[in-house]
Amino acid sequence: MKGGREAKDVRRKISDFLFRTQVDGWVRATAWASLLANSLLILTGGLVRLTGSGLGCPTWPRCTDDSWTSTAAMGIHGAIEFGNRLLTFVLTLVAIAAFLAVIRMRKERPDLFRLTLVLGLGIPLQAVVGGITVRTGLNPWIVGIHFMLSAAMIYLSAILVNRCRRAGLPEVDAKEQPGQARHARGIIRATALGMAFLTLLIVYLGTLVTGTGPHSGDSGEIARHAFDAVVIARAHALPVYVLVALLVLSLIAGRIVGRNGWPRPIWNAYATVLCVLVFQAAVGFYQYFNGLPIVAVCLHLVGSATLVAVVAFAVEKAFALTADPAAVTTSPVTDPTH
Repeated sequence: MKGGREAKDVRRKISDFLFRTQVDGWVRATAWASLLANSLLILTGGLVRLTGSGLGCPTWPRCTDDSWTSTAAMGIHGAIEFGNRLLTFVLTLVAIAAFLAVIRMRKERPDLFRLTLVLGLGIPLQAVVGGITVRTGLNPWIVGIHFMLSAAMIYLSAILVNRCRRAGLPEVDAKEQPGQARHARGIIRATALGMAFLTLLIVYLGTLVTGTGPHSGDSGEIARHAFDAVVIARAHALPVYVLVALLVLSLIAGRIVGRNGWPRPIWNAYATVLCVLVFQAAVGFYQYFNGLPIVAVCLHLVGSATLVAVVAFAVEKAFALTADPAAVTTSPVTDPTH
């Protein structure tokens, strides 16, 4: 009997650890882990491309026709490509942990449930697109889709982080209550939508620049876009200039519109986007004028993931803080101070 009770207690403790009833430190940790893991996928995918290891495993889902893993005969390229594939399992474990952490809260917080569900379903979708990328010989259009899916996963993960922080941290919840900045709701939401659209355009045009450039992803002959490299690079830079202008004007407006200006969390989020964007632009100019060195390209990839994340933070805050308070459901899960 004693052994049975102990086993039951262990199962209950494991269940309580995995399935949370409120947004606590573990739930927030799984949200951050989702964001970091999806961002890491962009970096490792970039390293695969920059080292010419894109076809290190020449087929999919196996690494070769006879092996699920890379072999010694495949050399470093096979190891790098197979290592990138292994990251899918890490992403899967993180996604499962995040999903289980909020499943008991699906009635109180359906938004968190839906976000974790979509992030989990996105992993096999990414894996399939990755397989198509390999089977089409690193077709640059498919590579671009693969990157855009990763960007979408980062965007959703960042929204999940924002909402978990607001739901589980009373000090954040107090600062980010809905119904703020009624006098500037329209302009805040319009600038947020503009920011999201311009970022989408920047990232997508960036995939076209990559697909036109010299880093094809494999040491052999790989199809590239037929765009003029200078023209497509300038097209990629144009929405960056527009976004910088939009952010500067928004930050100025946020200081002078209304008696107290925009809510501080929104203003700070916009300022963060501007800082990341300026850094990203500086790296982009450096790599363009210096022959696309691998280290600079890696920094630019990290910058792109960071830019998508901070834009998601800013856009989510802009809409959440200007929402109608009557439309927001308050529960012990969303407001732990009550």
